[in-house]
Amino acid sequence: MSKLPEQPSVRRSLRTIAAALVVLVILLILVNVEALSGELSALSRITSSVLYGFVFAYLLNPFVRLVDRLLLPRLRKRMKKEKTARTCSRVVGILFAFAMGALIIWLLLVMIIPQLWQSIVDLVNSMPGYYRSVEAWVLRLLDDNPQILSYANRILDQMYTYLEDFLRNDLLGWLQTIVVNVTSSAVSSIVAVVRSVVNMVIGLVTAVYILYSKDLFLAQSKKLLVAACKPETADRWMAYGRQVDQIFNSFIIGKLIDSLIVGILCYIGTSIMGAPYGVLIATIIGITNLIPYFGPILGTIPCAVLILLDDPMTCVYFVIFILVLQQVDGNILSPRIMSSTVGVSGFWVLVSLAIGGGLFGIVGMLLSVPVFAVVQMLLADRINRTLESKGRSTVTDVYQHIQQTADLDPPSTAPAEQPETDKEA
Repeated sequence: MSKLPEQPSVRRSLRTIAAALVVLVILLILVNVEALSGELSALSRITSSVLYGFVFAYLLNPFVRLVDRLLLPRLRKRMKKEKTARTCSRVVGILFAFAMGALIIWLLLVMIIPQLWQSIVDLVNSMPGYYRSVEAWVLRLLDDNPQILSYANRILDQMYTYLEDFLRNDLLGWLQTIVVNVTSSAVSSIVAVVRSVVNMVIGLVTAVYILYSKDLFLAQSKKLLVAACKPETADRWMAYGRQVDQIFNSFIIGKLIDSLIVGILCYIGTSIMGAPYGVLIATIIGITNLIPYFGPILGTIPCAVLILLDDPMTCVYFVIFILVLQQVDGNILSPRIMSSTVGVSGFWVLVSLAIGGGLFGIVGMLLSVPVFAVVQMLLADRINRTLESKGRSTVTDVYQHIQQTADLDPPSTAPAEQPETDKEA
């Protein structure tokens, strides 16, 4: 088979055609992003059980690795066959991982659910008092302002006329529509719940298989890389895999620890302020803190409303406290916990959140930052390797003040010409 011509013009043409095809594919994706999102959602629903399995396995894998590191060397000394030792260690590790996962969930439920239930019961019991307070404030406002009272009477008359017309003409059709919608919604909800439970169970079984055979899957992947790629390319992709695992591990574990600390600090702060529903508010703030940037805002609004109904001044103190807490979290806690491993700037965090949230909702917002960090890592590595092949610096600061490529060339070190008098001498 004849090889492609090696002339620079031919290679440039091939690169131009490849770049044009890439741009065309990107444009087609952008034009059909809604349809693509629908297709991806349908694919996600079909493969959700397998995805659950990968997520469960990834979260439980640290416990399995811990058991392998501690137990496997001891089993090797006592057992003759390496395979038997590995199998026993892996089975014990999987059982330990699922036991630890169940224990963590049980502890969270035992600590949070009773307090959360009590907070909700107190809120429901306090609602009549809140209603009477609002009613007394409205009546007091109307008594002091006759113009507002007359305006309110006109609004009530219009509402009464509209309600009478609605009851006479539109109520029957509306009730029929509600019955149909409620029936279909109930059936859809039941089907969705059953499907979710089944997917979760299948996901747990899949996680067991993945954890048990993860070494085999990893070896098969490396074997495929070595067979399909050059040695330096295979080594590079193996390094990529390790970096991706490090990025996701740092992000997930770091965000969980960070959110737990934020929730505890929020509970301590609300207890000192005497704010009601301390456990409920701390739980909301801690959970929403998992979402970068927008999460604290989403969690603060409903919590502030709950406190506002009880005491407006405490609500003001609470909002100030949350603003200070988020500054401490964003500038001190989160960077120290995550050790800046993800390494994505604030601007690109906002961009990744907007794209991930728009395409995939809450899940997209949760995973958009580490996914973008992986893309950034791959792109940065490609750019640095290209610059190194051209003999250029890979330090970004070097390019800050250049006006042309020649500014990157080192200054000439040729010796200056000697004066004529020196030459004659």
